Amino acid sequence: MFDKDAIKKELIEGSNIILKRYDEEDVVDSISVMNTKDHVIFLGSLRVYNEMNVKNIEKALENCFEDYGKVSIRSRKVVPCCSLPYFHISFHINVDEVI
Repeated sequence: MFDKDAIKKELIEGSNIILKRYDEEDVVDSISVMNTKDHVIFLGSLRVYNEMNVKNIEKALENCFEDYGKVSIRSRKVVPCCSLPYFHISFHINVDEVI
């Protein structure tokens, strides 16, 4: 059994450590938690400005979070009108046994 609050804290800290390792300026402040009948789902996202870091960060997130449950990671390029383009990386983690 796992503690939802502890997992949420660990996912935020892990995300920020990975971003810092690759000199990215984004900071993850929060992660969403969804409760379903069979799972607890943790949803998070971050911004990556250096395209060269995207694949490495995706792999680092997957490796860091795979012990919690099934991990799904997606990324897409975002080109806003009034700021720098970035890659939006989102992750979705299904955890089966949570307190």
